[in-house]
Amino acid sequence: MEDVASLEAAFSKALWDLGFREWAYQVIRTDALPDEKPLILTTFSDAWYNHYIDSGYHRVDPVILNGPNQVAPFTWSAMSFGVDPSPEQRRLFAEAAEFGVGEGVGIPIHGARGALAMASMVSDHGVEGLDRLMSTVGQDVHLLSLAFHNHARELLALGRMGRTTVSLTPRERECLLWTAAGKSAWQTAQILGISYRTVYFHLANVRSKMGVVNVYHAVMKAIMEGIISP
Repeated sequence: MEDVASLEAAFSKALWDLGFREWAYQVIRTDALPDEKPLILTTFSDAWYNHYIDSGYHRVDPVILNGPNQVAPFTWSAMSFGVDPSPEQRRLFAEAAEFGVGEGVGIPIHGARGALAMASMVSDHGVEGLDRLMSTVGQDVHLLSLAFHNHARELLALGRMGRTTVSLTPRERECLLWTAAGKSAWQTAQILGISYRTVYFHLANVRSKMGVVNVYHAVMKAIMEGIISP
């Protein structure tokens, strides 16, 4: 795969062939700060993704909190592991169901050098149908998720040894930081006291230097390499 977009498309196609319609992949960072946004690749709707982040559900989601402690794939509804969910976790699952992601499968990923990640996917088979599906394709989904993780690490420069760190100018870094904070080019321009065309210019330079196709991937790569800490 030459880029993250191609990898995502291939992963989506492979999962679709196995019976899954949407997925999410999240890097688990044990050193993440409380206000840091998680690093997520996903085909879930923007509406659900934004609601999930804005509600702070990434900080209480038991799939993310407890999933990496597991070895084998698990269904979301079975992953409380005997512990009653908190009111906030119950609200998370209830609202997820309203967005069409009420039940799914979690794939814990334990990568090289202690790297942790979670892959999750949903289908249209219902709870019982999902159990039957996993009994048939569970091993394939697990291996597929591990392969996706390994490729994603390389493409996002997570696992590359001896790489040269990208050098950004102070202004390029400022523009990227405000983008990571969710600000538009126009908002960033107002904050920095420059024109929005200048912001676009700096962000274009960032994309070119980092070898990515869009600012979203530039933000992810910069965070993963420690270039910025939003």
